[in-house]
Amino acid sequence: MATAIKPYHECLDRLTAQLREEGQLALVLVEASELSRVEHDYGSRAFAEVLARVSELVRDLQGEEYRNADELALDDRGGNGFLIFLSRPRERQEARPRVADLQAIAARLAAHLERRLLTLSSPYLRRRCHLPVGYGVVFHNPLVTPERVIGRLIDDAWDCVRVQKLEADFRSRERLDDLLLGRQVSTVFQPVVDLQEGGIHAMEALSRGPLGGPYEDPVRLFEDAASADLVFEVDRHCRRAALEAARSLPSPYRLFLNVVPVSMYDPDFRGPEVVQMLASLGLQPDRIVLELSEQYAIESYRVFVEALRSFTQLGFRIAIDDIGAGYSGLEKIAQLDPHYLKFDMRLVREIESSQVKREMARALKTFAETMGSKIIAEGIETEPERRACVELGIHYGQGYLLGRPAPLEAFSLKSAAASSAP
Repeated sequence: MATAIKPYHECLDRLTAQLREEGQLALVLVEASELSRVEHDYGSRAFAEVLARVSELVRDLQGEEYRNADELALDDRGGNGFLIFLSRPRERQEARPRVADLQAIAARLAAHLERRLLTLSSPYLRRRCHLPVGYGVVFHNPLVTPERVIGRLIDDAWDCVRVQKLEADFRSRERLDDLLLGRQVSTVFQPVVDLQEGGIHAMEALSRGPLGGPYEDPVRLFEDAASADLVFEVDRHCRRAALEAARSLPSPYRLFLNVVPVSMYDPDFRGPEVVQMLASLGLQPDRIVLELSEQYAIESYRVFVEALRSFTQLGFRIAIDDIGAGYSGLEKIAQLDPHYLKFDMRLVREIESSQVKREMARALKTFAETMGSKIIAEGIETEPERRACVELGIHYGQGYLLGRPAPLEAFSLKSAAASSAP
């Protein structure tokens, strides 16, 4: 078992001695306050588990990205930060680190941590996690106590991180503004396949930013939109692009359309206005399935219930996504009376070899059937996963095995009239 990282107050004697002897002290700070959302969502035990895992990642980089002689400690003054107090350089004993050296160390450490965080397997980290790295340096001042000087050093490193975040948020906002102004969102479609009878049941519209850019990843797109308070604007833009791209979707195929709760209050997406807009595209409400994450459905339950009634009265169908992803609002989900429940892909992954996952899938299928809902298994990537879903009686499936996202014209879709022609 790894030794816990000590709080920096336990290292003060060594740090103050180094400050006096060398006349300066440099620090690199790994800022981990983003992990606090785990405590908010899942509780203190889950947070402690994630923090311990990240602590191991930071410690593992000792000897690689920073020296074994460097002092690693936790900021125990509030906030979640890993403090790396730099030791004297190996070469040229009188050398002192320059600001450019600190910047290089911080950038290198941030890049390595980001790569390793991508491989960190935790049910509590569902989104991309970024740990900024700041830095600072102070000089010995015999008029000020060493403890106060070191405290200022830590404050400076936190300020460095805050400046980085402000700059990153500003750049993200610029990219989002550019994306919206230039109408740079495109739409691809992924088939929802009938697992029991074969054939395509529906198409899900998926938004993509510019190819090769950070917003080609829709998760990154909406994370940055949330940070910039532009979720409504980005979702509205994506929804309009998706409906425009789906104008050639023939009947009777349904269109799954991802929405966020606030978008249900868009005046152009309600009542007669939405019916008229769909008619202009050759679509009808009863062919549109509004898809919402289980997380949003629970967190914004009242919002969703109120808006839901007006949409279902117009003929829209409802799908709840991410079922089985760790939330616990099945009773609330049942009251929404959705037409489809979509299994989270982590429940489907290697389901053929997991008795626990199969039993969970059976229980959720029974739950769905009591509501008259159909199940869609997401993330089917292997033939054994597909066979297991078929054997479990799951109605529909999605995943790379069944069809990768592509422009609508890449699929052979026949209209009802064409398929019934002699």
